[in-house]
This record gives sequence, structure tokens and C-alpha cells, in this order.
Amino acid sequence: MITINQMMNKFKFISDSDPRINAFGTGQRYDILTDIKYYPYFWIVSDLAHDLPFSDVNKYRAVEYNFVLRIADKNNNQINAYQAVGLNSNNGQDVLSDCFTIITDIINCISEDSLGTFSTISLIDDISVEPFYNEDSGDVNGFEASITLRVKNENPCISPITA
Repeated sequence: MITINQMMNKFKFISDSDPRINAFGTGQRYDILTDIKYYPYFWIVSDLAHDLPFSDVNKYRAVEYNFVLRIADKNNNQINAYQAVGLNSNNGQDVLSDCFTIITDIINCISEDSLGTFSTISLIDDISVEPFYNEDSGDVNGFEASITLRVKNENPCISPITA
């Protein structure tokens, strides 16, 4: 079975492999403001409940890890930084477009196992990718996706618990 720490290491490997990402972190949402100094960042919200689905055939031989993936970048708040979306506008639309591309690339990397690190992990259910705006003093935009990863627990009886 893959542990939560091993899962975080797999996400870090994706982050390190993508030249568009300049920082990686994990934890609760409020940790982002204190831990992130470089942008764009890849953050894993890891304080969600995880599931042990039951089936009559396999009992509890799987773990479903639930995470929120976040990609964000800073806006350039100079006047007329990006005039295509209106006078006095910043590059917020470019930031959102880039962040959406990065997060969908990460989801595809997990789904297709293109780096060879997710071969024993299944990405399950539909994924909703939602934008967020004006975080961190109002100049950070990005996207987040809630995902569920299923891992088989092939050795459920191997445990340090003894009678």
C-alpha cells in the first residue's frame, strides 16, 4: 500500500519535473500564505478525509485518498499589462489560462502515468476544476481540482498488531 507521504513524494516529483512550476507545498490552505515565496506554485491540500471503500469480495482492500490540487500565479497589476481584455486590466486572464493548462497537464500525467510513478494508482470519478481569484493580498489567481486516487491494499494482514 502507498502511504500519504509516498503520495506527496509522487506529487513533488511531478512538480520538480515541470519547468513551469517554481514552488511545491502541502498542508492546509492557510499554510500557503506563509510557505510560498515563488510562483507559479503547486500546492496539495491534504487535510481532507480519506476513504476505505468496502466490497463483499475484497473487504477493505483499497484506500481512496482525497486531495485538492492547486496551481496559482501572481498577477501583473501594472496598468494596461494586458489590453486585450480591456483598458486598465492586468494579466489575470493569462494567469488563469496558464494555471488551467498546468493543472490539466498534471491530471493527465496522473491519469496516463506519463512519468511512470502512478502505475498502481487509479484516478477515479469526474474532476471539477474551479478558478479562484484575488488571494494573497489580491494579486494571485489560479485553479484547484478535487481528486480521488484509489490505491490497492494488497497486503491488508501485514500489520504490527499482534495477539
